[in-house]
Amino acid sequence: MEKLLELLVCEGCGRSYQQSQGGVLRCSQCGKAVPMQENIPIFTDIPDDIHPSDKETRGPDIGTPWRQANWQFLTDWLESQNPDILILDIGAGRGDFAEALTGRNCIALDIYPYPEVDIVCDLTKANPFRPASVDAALMLNVLEHIYDTHAMLETLAKILKPGGRLLLAIPFMVKMHQPPLDFVRYTHFALQQIGQEYGLEIEQLEGFYDPMFFLGEGIRNIQWPILRKMRGWRQHIGRLLLAGIRFFAYLMQPVIGSGHIKSPIEAISLAPTGYQVVYRKKV
Repeated sequence: MEKLLELLVCEGCGRSYQQSQGGVLRCSQCGKAVPMQENIPIFTDIPDDIHPSDKETRGPDIGTPWRQANWQFLTDWLESQNPDILILDIGAGRGDFAEALTGRNCIALDIYPYPEVDIVCDLTKANPFRPASVDAALMLNVLEHIYDTHAMLETLAKILKPGGRLLLAIPFMVKMHQPPLDFVRYTHFALQQIGQEYGLEIEQLEGFYDPMFFLGEGIRNIQWPILRKMRGWRQHIGRLLLAGIRFFAYLMQPVIGSGHIKSPIEAISLAPTGYQVVYRKKV
């Protein structure tokens, strides 16, 4: 808590907070009170329509190829950084990347008070952090769940130190997930332009391309919404043909592999599973 309090300031008067009796943080100047839940400061209201996530085991070899690529993207970047830098993990949730961040100076932020979170705040609605106080921010599979992207990037541009980094992983050709909090998809052209608006230059930009993922999604879309509604001979033929496609996919998987990283500028396919970006705040 002491480490977190050093970063927080009252938006009203710019003074620091102190932990006081009654389970609240209180501004040392104007007396503004911030409630706490299980020792987690709650700066913005918890959405009524959120569906809290269950904790899942995550790791470099666990989950979809896209998730594994995200893990490698983060760990590769961390290896090149000073271990003492201050990292703000936005949308940390149940700690999907907590293991990769073990031993790092990290603050976990979310809009829901999960046990793994240090602070609850919607940064599009409030900014309790000191200006230029954070070395790096992470938004890994988070930006698509933020309705006001511009407000988020404007806040991050204030929080990051000059030369600070923002690591972003955002899906592109991925189905809607975590409804109703799934709002946007961006091309790499948009990601470059929107960063420039807030003084964030692209230092690294890559797409993750996985054609077998799309084939698997297509198979699932046929199996559940379509085949289940068919009747009689059409359903039998549909199941037989789908079994053939599945067998084809089984044979193709070891040949094609489970996805690859490529610059979207050089890629032949314009349909990446998602993008991974490192922004750098202009000095």
